[in-house]
Amino acid sequence: MTDGKAPPPLDPARNALFLDFDGSLVDFAPTPDRIVVRPETIALLEEVRRRLGGALAIVTGRRIADIDHHLAPIRLPVSGVHGLEFRAESGDATAGTISDEVEVARRRLAVDIGPSDPIFVEDKGGALVLHFRANPDQRARAETVARQVTAGLETLRVVGGHSIFEIRQQDVTKADAVRRFMRLAPFSGRLPVFVGDDFTDEDGMRAATAEGGFGVRIGPGKSAAEFRLPDTLAVHAWLSLAAGATRGF
Repeated sequence: MTDGKAPPPLDPARNALFLDFDGSLVDFAPTPDRIVVRPETIALLEEVRRRLGGALAIVTGRRIADIDHHLAPIRLPVSGVHGLEFRAESGDATAGTISDEVEVARRRLAVDIGPSDPIFVEDKGGALVLHFRANPDQRARAETVARQVTAGLETLRVVGGHSIFEIRQQDVTKADAVRRFMRLAPFSGRLPVFVGDDFTDEDGMRAATAEGGFGVRIGPGKSAAEFRLPDTLAVHAWLSLAAGATRGF
């Protein structure tokens, strides 16, 4: 468990950086489409990527197309849906095989949760997310529904997060995304740093540590990460050091 130490500055010559998105780079919003990405965030990412020789990627639960929309006009290497989708520095995005059981869970979920339900369902194609941030009293019901619709579906699992329960495939993790990037230029040969705020990021942090790098946990909670930052503002301030900023963020 991390003891709360602040991470050291990134080494532009040696590190590769993997950033989670929601809760790490941008603050949460009542629904995923209402997040706000500040223009200075995009400029900061662009400069950090340049300083790292291109070795910066977003590793997120969101879809790649969603990240591209929010970070336009820049186009970064991205792994989406927790590793199911992947795009390297150049080329088109690729996607892994989606289990047929995802469609079974989708049909079951449609029976339990309708359009006007206080629980909001986000369909990522290869994963299904039950959001209850706007209605925190729905937490217990959201978990119950998620576990009921996945009953007997061996390729799926339910993962809890910040005001969500996500239904996704057992064999897809952010660790796989990190290892895949680390086999490719410009990441290969560098020491990975994984920054994340949630349970789903722990696999990525462990993978970074196993490759000689380290993890950075954002906010409270048990973690395998060696280091910790309190919030997204602190993440931006830390990144600004790598960008060579002369002022605080």
